[in-house]
Amino acid sequence: MSRTAIVTGAGGGIGRAIAEALAADEWAVIGFDRWFSGEHPHLNRMVEQDIADSVSFRTTLLGIVDKVAITGLVNCAGISMVGRFVDSSEDGWRKLVDINFIAPLTACQAVLPHMIENGEGGAIVNITSDSARIGAAGEAVYSGTKGGLAAFSKSLAQEIGRFGITVNCVSPGIVATPMSASNADVIAKLVRKVPMKRVGLPTDIAGAVAFLLNPQANYITGQILSVGGGLTMAG
Repeated sequence: MSRTAIVTGAGGGIGRAIAEALAADEWAVIGFDRWFSGEHPHLNRMVEQDIADSVSFRTTLLGIVDKVAITGLVNCAGISMVGRFVDSSEDGWRKLVDINFIAPLTACQAVLPHMIENGEGGAIVNITSDSARIGAAGEAVYSGTKGGLAAFSKSLAQEIGRFGITVNCVSPGIVATPMSASNADVIAKLVRKVPMKRVGLPTDIAGAVAFLLNPQANYITGQILSVGGGLTMAG
């Protein structure tokens, strides 16, 4: 039986690693991002779209699920803004909320009715952050959006478990990505506290996501899996 997954943020960094891992696990992968550069042979389809535009994003998703049976959804796209909360702007808050929180909600609401109707079960993985669990100075609103996404995921898991659909979160710690590159000094300090003494790689996150989308994990739901080298030791 063929399996098809939608992955947002598939154009680079963690999202690309996730898409590659799923393709290697014989998933057909539909990737969303604002733009794609270079070659992406692991993707069956590339959709260039600003997911902050929830109306357009929903319309595109509905067009896909009307034609393709989706059994996997990975909400990976996200942005971060680093700085003191007192210096932040409401426009910045809204951008973080729209992309990090509203977009995953939109994707779940668009895909779920069709996933339920197909009757084949499925798996949803939302990418959160360990900063949602322990806080992160300079990323107060970002951490808030990820905390909201974690709470949403646990609640949704309770609603749809009876349909054989799981909802889990993968919670990265410090990961080397283009988004984190500008915070090299902060990352270097944090890595000294990581028990495994290294920064995480996108492939580390991808492996956890691929596991949670595997049928062998179909009795795991409502969980937050920290992938941070042991920095938080959060259960």
